Amino acid sequence: MQTERIQNPEKKTRVLLIITRLTTGGDTNVVLDIASHLNNHPRFAADLAAGPVPPEEVDLTFLARERNIPTRIVPCLINHIDPMLNMRAILQLRKLMIKGQYEIVHTHSSVAGVIGRIAALSAGVPAIVHHVHGWGIQEGMSAGMRTLYLGLERLCASFTKRLIVVSRPTLQKGLAYRIGREDQYALIYNGIQLEKFRQKYDERQVRLELGLDPDCRVVGMIGRLDRQKNPLDFIRAAAIVRKRYQKVQFLIAGEGVLRNECRSLIQDLNLDGNFFLLGFRNDVEKIMAVLDLIVSSSLWEGLPVVFQEAMSAGKPIVANDVDGASDVIIDGETGYLVAPHKPAEMAERILNLLGSDDLCERMGLAAQRNAESFSSEQMLDRLVSLYQDVTPRDGCARP
Repeated sequence: MQTERIQNPEKKTRVLLIITRLTTGGDTNVVLDIASHLNNHPRFAADLAAGPVPPEEVDLTFLARERNIPTRIVPCLINHIDPMLNMRAILQLRKLMIKGQYEIVHTHSSVAGVIGRIAALSAGVPAIVHHVHGWGIQEGMSAGMRTLYLGLERLCASFTKRLIVVSRPTLQKGLAYRIGREDQYALIYNGIQLEKFRQKYDERQVRLELGLDPDCRVVGMIGRLDRQKNPLDFIRAAAIVRKRYQKVQFLIAGEGVLRNECRSLIQDLNLDGNFFLLGFRNDVEKIMAVLDLIVSSSLWEGLPVVFQEAMSAGKPIVANDVDGASDVIIDGETGYLVAPHKPAEMAERILNLLGSDDLCERMGLAAQRNAESFSSEQMLDRLVSLYQDVTPRDGCARP
């Protein structure tokens, strides 16, 4: 392989991107953007490996095929620990890596990160890179599971060339967990196509299409209906807001396993007709345009792409102060950070913004200015530089 590279400098470096599954979420968007960019780059060629999407989640695998990204579904690649299936996934990926003669394996998400990196080590892949969209330590995790998770992350870090983190708090947590060395880490913020969220829409018409009152303010959340995104706290905050501010409606664009619980809570809190569950939407930029502000009630995050989308659209954000949120939101300037599990505090901040058009506009403009740091171009340029660093043309990757 190294001899061929020297003799043929035009030979492309083959990259395999691995993610647990292609479903709604910022990590899916990032992976697809990376793969598309690499396949249009003169030096790189990328393939994608992903596990099957469970029936209760939205399957976005078709987006990879729409972008002509060579994609392999690995049947045993799942998003939880199951020793038998996990071992079979390692073997399936190892076989794929040997056949594809990949020079870089770039893993995403916790389980795929462990399985993919072990497979890459056993397949003799020269450069292994892991993308940390958020560490897998979660609320309510048992002591045994936490010990197992940290042990596997530390083990895999020992043979990983670069650990990409999407926010400073994520980097700091990794070092606090004693995962890898500081010189292994590279901070690369997630990036988006900024102009996509600055398009103009007939907002009144969009609101009518969504069944919203054109004369009401609109507060929205973009995210899955699952435990991580914690939509129930947003619904609780909405009920508090409605008691003090009548001309407002709420929506969530996203689908997930908590849909029925969300629907029941909306009914219990008498929010029927004022809180809309839109399900999965592939026109988030259109939804974003009609919102007055964005809310995030997540309990853990790396760096949510929706923050950058909202900022580019000029929308202030009220978000739980978890992980990378403070890397993006300047509290009191581009939005508000609130404590998790405090819907009353979230409601107060929403009311602050609804009660002042001037404050809402000022924060939105500040957010839009700060969004310039989060373009997809910057993200992809930094990633390509990292790839070039771990696979230089002389065939001898630097440590």
